[in-house]
Amino acid sequence: MKKSKFLFIMLLIVGVSILTTGCNKESAQGEINSASDKITKIVVASGSSSIPNSYIENGEHKGHEVDIWNAIAKKTGLKVEFITGEFNTLFGYLDSGKADTVGNTITINEKRKEKYNFSEPYAYIPEKVVVHSDRSDITKLKDISGMNCGFSAGSNGGNLFEEIAKEQGIEINMIAYDSSELLWSAFRQGKVDAMILAGAEAAYKIKNDLLDARMVEENIAVGEKAYPFVKNNERSEKLRAIVTKSIQEMKEDGELAQIYQNWYGVDFSSKPADAKIAN
Repeated sequence: MKKSKFLFIMLLIVGVSILTTGCNKESAQGEINSASDKITKIVVASGSSSIPNSYIENGEHKGHEVDIWNAIAKKTGLKVEFITGEFNTLFGYLDSGKADTVGNTITINEKRKEKYNFSEPYAYIPEKVVVHSDRSDITKLKDISGMNCGFSAGSNGGNLFEEIAKEQGIEINMIAYDSSELLWSAFRQGKVDAMILAGAEAAYKIKNDLLDARMVEENIAVGEKAYPFVKNNERSEKLRAIVTKSIQEMKEDGELAQIYQNWYGVDFSSKPADAKIAN
């Protein structure tokens, strides 16, 4: 009887020990999983020559996108890592998983919304037709009918203008260039009569004497700029929520407006009341 009681007690002790060990392992694994779920870094694909959005100058990454992401990093504690390249390579980084988002004043449109979820818009920028400064005869979009018009490959502005040209019966020869620098060079050399640029980019270049040009008064459309994130991905959704909250805070406290004022002398953070939004 004593032996049976002793054996029972020993088995009970061993069982409790095994159970405790198992619980400790599960608890430790839970802590590991919890730690791994915490997002500490975001990788942003951004332009290498998109002045003044995002560009490399003397080995230093500059642009209003850099300033915005530095502010987001400060607000959230996220480490921001940039991958830079020409515009037509940026979505490839996002689609392949090498980047979490694209930071290069990306316009929200219906085609992109089919594939990506977007953050809160952080800019409302018009697309403009830019012509040589001596072409005072060109005041509206129809005036460039029959001319050569350049645009950056993959940019939304070129697509928008082609749609408007079709609607208004404007006959135009659209020429795509692989980078902003190639586009500007073609414009300076007279290879194109006009080019499509975001209003902010055009204003910056003209203001800083980087282009001898002027903007046609008539807007093509106003683009809502936001950060795209891949769909059906838990990490992407968490990052999108973090970024959206930061943008909303930056709108409220005026930090976003100040960044645009520093770069352009214009606040692009608010949606114009009479804007025709590009989609």
